[in-house]
Amino acid sequence: MNEQYEVLIVGCGPCGIGAALKLKDAGVKFAMIERSTPGGKVNIAPRVDNYPGFQKISGPNLAYALFERVLKANIEVRGEDAESLIKVDDYFYLKTDQDTYKTKAVLIASGTKEKKLGFHNEDTLLGKGISYCAMCDGHFFKGVPVAVIGGGNSALKEATHLSRLVSHLFVVHRRNEFRGSDANLAELKEKSNVTILTPYVPIEILEDERVVGLRIRNVANQEEKILQVNGVFPLIGQIPNTQFMRIPGVLDESGNIPVDRKMMTPVPGLFAGGDVLPRLLRQIYLAEHDGMVAARSIIEYLKGDQE
Repeated sequence: MNEQYEVLIVGCGPCGIGAALKLKDAGVKFAMIERSTPGGKVNIAPRVDNYPGFQKISGPNLAYALFERVLKANIEVRGEDAESLIKVDDYFYLKTDQDTYKTKAVLIASGTKEKKLGFHNEDTLLGKGISYCAMCDGHFFKGVPVAVIGGGNSALKEATHLSRLVSHLFVVHRRNEFRGSDANLAELKEKSNVTILTPYVPIEILEDERVVGLRIRNVANQEEKILQVNGVFPLIGQIPNTQFMRIPGVLDESGNIPVDRKMMTPVPGLFAGGDVLPRLLRQIYLAEHDGMVAARSIIEYLKGDQE
């Protein structure tokens, strides 16, 4: 049992980093738990246009700039995967794939993961033509045809990034209208090797040990088409990384974590921020702000000054 930390932060994205820097300044003994690459979802953004201090910057470069602050502050980041979180009396017990921690307060800043299409062969084809990150894997599809599924800003931005690499890009969206911005859609439409297909839904991923095609259906007239593609990028949204939560009354029906204005859940000592919150607008600077607010509230909680 590891009892050396007053606070644990689950997640090393913008929210977790924002909190960590303030807790470090306050002299709180804490550690960050991060199962993947520090920086969170910022890493997979082809380009970030709205982060203060940077006019335009790639996601990986911004993620590194954020993590550099953690390194310079000598903050401990443990590369572990959170498996379960419970509370007994006044203490939280966080079990990871490597250790079990006992602590007074926890900040959940674990972000989101990609929604899947739900096809039977989706998992087996991961790395064999299926990818959820154009920024990470786009170079593997250089010169071949691929399909992007989705209509939000992330899908449009990643599709634009892919269009510079692939021979042809199909964008499949279930509605005629896109949820993404007009500017992002216009930029994509300017590409000569892009075909936009609406209102279509994917119904089958075709394979021959690897992806060889995508069957789609028009939701208006039920017409079916087969797209001859070697890659499929499902970019249909996110679900919260909260599957490790074992404390009752914390998650809503979607797996998000509602909080009050101090970023505290109904469970004293348990805080949350960033993309795990049930909010419509998800921005890097908002997540970072959540973390700073949560840190201040955690410091108050540890001092016993909770209002």
